[in-house]
Amino acid sequence: MRINKWVKPLLLYGLIAACIAFFAFLYLRGSAKEVEDTTPAAVLKAEFPDKPAAGALASDYRLVAENDRLALKVKEATLGIQIVNKQSGYVWSSEIEKPEANETWLNFIKSGLSIDYFDKQNNNAIRTDLISEANKTIEVKAIDQGFQATVRFTDLKIGLELVVKLDGDQLVVTIPKESVLEGEQFKLGAIFLYPFLGATKGGEMGGYMFIPDGSGALIDFADNKGKFKTPYESKIYGQNKAIDIARITDFKFDGVKDPHTAQFPVFGLVHGEGQHALLGIVEDGKYNAKIVSYANGVKTPYNWTTASFIVRESYLQPTSRTMGGVVVFEKNRNPESMQLRYSFLEGKDAGYIGMAKTYRNYLIARGDMPAQPAAEGDANIPIHLDVLGAETEGGLLSNRIVAMTTAEQLSAMLEQLRGEGVSRANVVYKGWNDGGLSGTNPAPVGYESALGSAGDFAALSEQLAGQGGKLYYYSDFTTANEGSKRFSARSGAVRKIDKSLLEVPTYLEVYPSTYYMSADFAKRIASDNAKAYKKKGIDALAVDVTPYELFSERVDGNVSGRSKTAAAYNDMMELLKSQMSAMAMYRPNDYMLRFADRLLDVPMHSSQYTYTSEEVPFEQIVLKGYKDYFAEPVNFFANPRKEVLSMIETASYPTYYLTHEQAYRLKHTNSREVFASAFDDWKDNIAQTYNMLNKALGPVQYATMEGRAVLAPGVVQVTYSNGKAILVNYNDVTYDGKEGSVPPLGYTVIEVKP
Repeated sequence: MRINKWVKPLLLYGLIAACIAFFAFLYLRGSAKEVEDTTPAAVLKAEFPDKPAAGALASDYRLVAENDRLALKVKEATLGIQIVNKQSGYVWSSEIEKPEANETWLNFIKSGLSIDYFDKQNNNAIRTDLISEANKTIEVKAIDQGFQATVRFTDLKIGLELVVKLDGDQLVVTIPKESVLEGEQFKLGAIFLYPFLGATKGGEMGGYMFIPDGSGALIDFADNKGKFKTPYESKIYGQNKAIDIARITDFKFDGVKDPHTAQFPVFGLVHGEGQHALLGIVEDGKYNAKIVSYANGVKTPYNWTTASFIVRESYLQPTSRTMGGVVVFEKNRNPESMQLRYSFLEGKDAGYIGMAKTYRNYLIARGDMPAQPAAEGDANIPIHLDVLGAETEGGLLSNRIVAMTTAEQLSAMLEQLRGEGVSRANVVYKGWNDGGLSGTNPAPVGYESALGSAGDFAALSEQLAGQGGKLYYYSDFTTANEGSKRFSARSGAVRKIDKSLLEVPTYLEVYPSTYYMSADFAKRIASDNAKAYKKKGIDALAVDVTPYELFSERVDGNVSGRSKTAAAYNDMMELLKSQMSAMAMYRPNDYMLRFADRLLDVPMHSSQYTYTSEEVPFEQIVLKGYKDYFAEPVNFFANPRKEVLSMIETASYPTYYLTHEQAYRLKHTNSREVFASAFDDWKDNIAQTYNMLNKALGPVQYATMEGRAVLAPGVVQVTYSNGKAILVNYNDVTYDGKEGSVPPLGYTVIEVKP
């Protein structure tokens, strides 16, 4: 067939246009950074010229933005900032005047921005900053309410943009993900933004740092005389079990609790209680960040705290089955922007209580907490019961069911408690599924026949509802055992960064290890369960593990980050919540709060690190009056009397872990650590403890916490929004003060003036 003479040029032009479009796509794809980490050579050459642009930067602070509340100043040479609170005139500075430290720390202190990076020739992280790097460029330009700094570490071929803006009475510091540039040889590892903002020296100023450890803890400003050698460093939302070099196989059940994790992405500093305070909230990038707090004497004489953003991490890549391996770093960086939001608090709000209220308001504005406190209702406080139905015991030929609490037995237990004045009981029925608690997760949505019929379960639910309580069905969409017919590790387990399966040892008899389910696999399980729940009339779930565990994973050869896992879990809970009348959660991270009507196992203490000076109920202040929260089981406390007093101080409602049968029947199951659970042994204690807590907390059940003061060693006063206050005495002698008299190891409820 003859081709017209004009067709050939047209085809040629079309081919040229296609090539141009293809290379333009590659260029833009490289610029996006989220998909491809290696910045195109042409962009690198333009952004990192052989000779850096000349030009002096201001070495003094200059005003770049202000509103009716704050003024922002910047020192261009180091990107140091000062924030002036117009209400008080107080100045928050990111720089220490005439700092005392070695050269490395001096440069870190003076720099508004520091980075850790990896060299392909050396997989260990190296730290540098704006002072240490001689060959760099910093370009600062004014923007609305702040400034934008373009930073280029020329020798490293690493670049980024820093955006600092005022937002009312807050300061927002951002590194947009699309601004990050990297070459071939050097890769970003972590970023520190204004680590010394608000830092103090020793005990020259009264005050403290706040860390989100457990319920919350303080680190006093003091001259520690070198007795502390380690800082507080905690990954927000805990360890990433898919990558952390710290081996999860090192854990073995020995009765010792793991340290608490940072479930809220916050930190703070107080310059004089009731004077000036700063609260930092990690917004973007929180799924891959950690809270860092250095007390005086740890490397420097200063007290400082910040968030470190983890861009990529190193990990051990096994090279043999004998666990030999080499340390490598992640190929791709975490595809998230990094953002900190600072609030500056004055007067009575300048303390950890004001920080908690500020953070609560932040959560409310974000939709994670109710807009208003709960309306007043029943005068009696609720109680929570974790009840174990059935477990799996190993057998010679096959596993068998151990029935610990049938539906009928549970019904009788509730009636006995009701007769003792214990009302409003909420029950989480564990091991209700066909197969019991441990062996079948993800379990089929079917009632274990050894516990009763569907009708027995329905009657139990009605009984609890009639008593002002709720029956919750225990669930877990994260862990899985090979004993489940719905799960295969080969296809459903998380594949770690090093390509191995995420298998966590339990060191228990029946199932010596457990797997983590891939987020996508867990979503499918939850979707299937949702349909089955509807058919069976199940309308309340208590979700464990999923609300507080977060991991990255390999999916189809690529790394899916923790932010994607959190998004998958969010979608999962949206689906389940839409058809549930109630949902309880065990120890939820902040992004799960919107789904939790009740919070279980909420810590009343911190990890009690040696450098902390006081435990504080930060989490309880955030939640009180807005969501019901329950302490860990009373029958697991080492010192029940003092722990019950802690429940009164923190307004935590009681929990018990119960079985109808004696706990010795669990010795050959994966619940062997449950050693004191028989209802007959605890029913009197339950009644006594509940009635005591009801008298103490009933008067403040629907109020919010407004104040807390240590009146004397071992004596605490907590003040509430309804004009009540509770005095708690942890001592063995009576406390007599102007506030009132409190018996030894007791409490007193008083009226306070507004």
